[in-house]
Amino acid sequence: MNIIRVTCFALGAFVFAATSCSEEAAKPDVYDWEYGQIYFKSSLSSIASSRADDMTLEHLESFQVTCFNTGDIKRDTLGFVSPYFEDATFIRSVSPSAGQVYISSPEEEPRDWPDNGGQLKFFAFSPSRTEMAADNKAVENQSGVIFYNLINNTTDLTTLSDIEYGLCRVRVNPDISRQFDFVTAEAAGERWKDFINGIDLAFRHQMAQVELRAWGASDSYDYEIAGVRIGNPVVDGTFVFSGAQTSTNHWQTETHTVKDKVEYLYGNSQDMLDDITTGDKIYHINHDEHNTYNDAGSIMGLGGCAMVIPTVNSAWEGLADSNISSIPYTTDKMYFSVLIRVSESDSGEQVYPYTGNPYGMTVVPYAVDKSGTILARLYPGEKENEYYSDAALTKPYIAGEETTVKEFGWAAIPVDADWKAGKRYVYTLNYTEGIGLHDPQDPLPGKPIRGKATISWGVTVSDWGAGSNTDVSVPRK
Repeated sequence: MNIIRVTCFALGAFVFAATSCSEEAAKPDVYDWEYGQIYFKSSLSSIASSRADDMTLEHLESFQVTCFNTGDIKRDTLGFVSPYFEDATFIRSVSPSAGQVYISSPEEEPRDWPDNGGQLKFFAFSPSRTEMAADNKAVENQSGVIFYNLINNTTDLTTLSDIEYGLCRVRVNPDISRQFDFVTAEAAGERWKDFINGIDLAFRHQMAQVELRAWGASDSYDYEIAGVRIGNPVVDGTFVFSGAQTSTNHWQTETHTVKDKVEYLYGNSQDMLDDITTGDKIYHINHDEHNTYNDAGSIMGLGGCAMVIPTVNSAWEGLADSNISSIPYTTDKMYFSVLIRVSESDSGEQVYPYTGNPYGMTVVPYAVDKSGTILARLYPGEKENEYYSDAALTKPYIAGEETTVKEFGWAAIPVDADWKAGKRYVYTLNYTEGIGLHDPQDPLPGKPIRGKATISWGVTVSDWGAGSNTDVSVPRK
């Protein structure tokens, strides 16, 4: 597991150029040595990035810190020990003598070392609770539930191991392109010995990262891919920084296990620019492209790799599920689903999704230019070849001469999962022998599409970061 190390110092007796997250220079301040303001200094410079929102030191513009002090015991109205300070924001700055540092946000009160001694315990995390909740539809749609809430159940503080503290109901965004990489760190210190030399904070990734790749060598079919879905990972959990049951931080999901789909449909990325040529392009598998294992490429589009709470889940059984005939059918088992269009290699005739949509399955049309770039997500009307540019079906869409409308449908692959924090899981899907199963959310769930074999796959597991070696390689069917 790669870590980001920062060092906590009490800084004094020098001039220090403070910068905000968006400014390189600001008014210099003089800090008195006895003043003892806490700040953080980096000691690890780089981690490889595989998506825009990977938390690297370069991206770590700020983090939140809660601190407990055994020498300053105060209690709230419920009798719990109050933190020395809680959810304080530290922002990136530059010091002439110390280099890149993190100081208390100028919008908040300064965070100083206590004068009365005592051991301090720091709990740090990023992104902030506000950033995690921003534009999160899953949170907005659940009334009465408080997400991203700091919980303090500390009733005694004789030693630092007495602290019980966590972040309750961390919710994963269902849109992969809007997910965040959650990193945490903790450390203990005392002013008398750590005032000068500082305290190392080792940030660790607490999510698991998942990427899907694909290839195929079919003699019969050409494949086009325009979206991905991860079915039934855990999407809601409490992160325990410190608790009586364990000395290590961990995810707690058992008390309110919530599983759901997370997905990315091409063309929905927040990163797409006004210049449409920078947008998602359809991923092709045919005789000329991605037709060998070594030629397999990512099918995550501009959405990037999924960031998910560590999950243990068995594979969806498909037709072997005893509840497969239930209406409506649901499953909480694990699967991947790929938004795919399949055509015959010789004739180019579309074979999936089925022409005319006789089973009422979910069909996603796209307007595509000659280069394969997706121009717009469309919505099918009641008539054949009738499309709209809005879900309410009020704005008819007319394709131009340079535009083709292509329809895509979901095709599922059962998988099992034992995903651990700080690990990166890369699944390589082989479309040589089949198309997949009807998605659990569509009619005919679990039925092999066109009677073909299910998709074979393999997974490699590695530490998350630069220069990491593959730890495990598990071929699966």
